[in-house]
Amino acid sequence: MKHAGIVLAAGASTRMGEPKALLRTPAGIPLARHQADLLRLAGCAHVVIVLGSEYERIRRGLGGADMVHHPGWAQGRASSVQAGLRAAAAYDGCLILPVDTVGVAPATLRTTLDFAERARPAAVRPVFTGQPGKIAWIARELATELLKAPADTRLDLILKDRATELPVQDAAILSNVNTPEEWIAAVRRVWPGGQK
Repeated sequence: MKHAGIVLAAGASTRMGEPKALLRTPAGIPLARHQADLLRLAGCAHVVIVLGSEYERIRRGLGGADMVHHPGWAQGRASSVQAGLRAAAAYDGCLILPVDTVGVAPATLRTTLDFAERARPAAVRPVFTGQPGKIAWIARELATELLKAPADTRLDLILKDRATELPVQDAAILSNVNTPEEWIAAVRRVWPGGQK
């Protein structure tokens, strides 16, 4: 199976006060690029970063990354997922990683892809201690259905009904970094001592 990776980074980052996609890791790498690198490391053959709010500024800040401009980003997360799925329609499945789900281990992403290849479900939703994570893998067949759905579709409800849950030992799948304080805490957790 060939997988694509999708980094969701289209939101306005209002509470952060600056685009989350451009936050810098201790190594100086923009967060959206870091997340894309994790997806590649896990085995995604192609990775796209979905951008919306402040597109031009972020595009310049990310340089040569493969980006999808989603002007309708304010319609909600499902519409951003749809933009990414459109860009990755040729792949057997897509692994979705929000830009603000920081610290997910590459092994967790790889385990998700391995499980998808073995089980061939409509979708995979990693869970930690019974709580569904922010990441998901979606098979091409379900992606085709999602592309026909209204832009305000509740993706979490679709995944609840259609995804196979995969227990993982990675609390970071639950993370959702929205404020400068949460970013500082995430940096300390993911890169203790400023390690790259």
